[in-house]
Amino acid sequence: MGQWEWPLILFTVLGQTAIGIIFCLWWLEHKREKTNTQASTAYQSLVKTSVLTAGILLAVAMLSSVFHLGHPFVAYRALTHLSTSWLSREILLFVLTFMAWAYLFWQSTKPGSKLKGVLGLTAGLGFLGIISSALIYTLPRVPAWNNMGPIIFFLFTSVILGALTTAMLGRKVLTEGEMRQLLFLALGSVLVSFLLFILYMSLLGMSVEGAATAQYLMSSPLFWLRAFAGWILPLVLLFTMVLKKDKLQPNIILLIFSCGLIGELLGRALFYVSAVGIQITARI
Repeated sequence: MGQWEWPLILFTVLGQTAIGIIFCLWWLEHKREKTNTQASTAYQSLVKTSVLTAGILLAVAMLSSVFHLGHPFVAYRALTHLSTSWLSREILLFVLTFMAWAYLFWQSTKPGSKLKGVLGLTAGLGFLGIISSALIYTLPRVPAWNNMGPIIFFLFTSVILGALTTAMLGRKVLTEGEMRQLLFLALGSVLVSFLLFILYMSLLGMSVEGAATAQYLMSSPLFWLRAFAGWILPLVLLFTMVLKKDKLQPNIILLIFSCGLIGELLGRALFYVSAVGIQITARI
């Protein structure tokens, strides 16, 4: 079994949330461009606030990752292994993402700036960084990780928390149509993530170590708390709000965001603590 890797939990979840926010802002800009919707002062302020929030989360995430290193002051040496190491590629891509974010934030402070291009660039670099993070864990000696699972679930964390955070920040500014689109994106992502996790759990039984991981998860109270907070409750609330077309309530949106964040943090913690590696023994 692994350990509660809090620096990595914070790095991955907060970093992925930041990228998800930027992606959702790009998505909103794309929708507004198609409908030729003029940006109000309140909307421009929301974009600036959301971009700043994403930058703070990204900075905290990158700072958290340093505490995982045995020698943080020589972290730059990791960049010397770009041709062979996904860790090196992850570091480079997140540095490039932060540089793109800095330009994005500068542009967001200028009234009337067209942000769709730089939002897309920043989100694209961020998603490549997330994929690089996931590929670090696709290790043959850890069967539960040596598949597409880490990539899929890391990306879904980004979209789920990105959509919920953007909806929370924009719940008093965005139009009802835009809010419903964001919540529908969150609903679809949570539902697909849940269904894929069921499939993932069924495939873990193909190896002894994978079955041990599944058994640990199913017997842990934290897993059931993660399932309730991160999947079941958000699905019920989102279905009620989006499909039944009930009036959008800011407090419910805040509750869904809080549940989603708790669920994803617990899910990432269990990701690290539940992995069972192949034990290699030798006879003499």
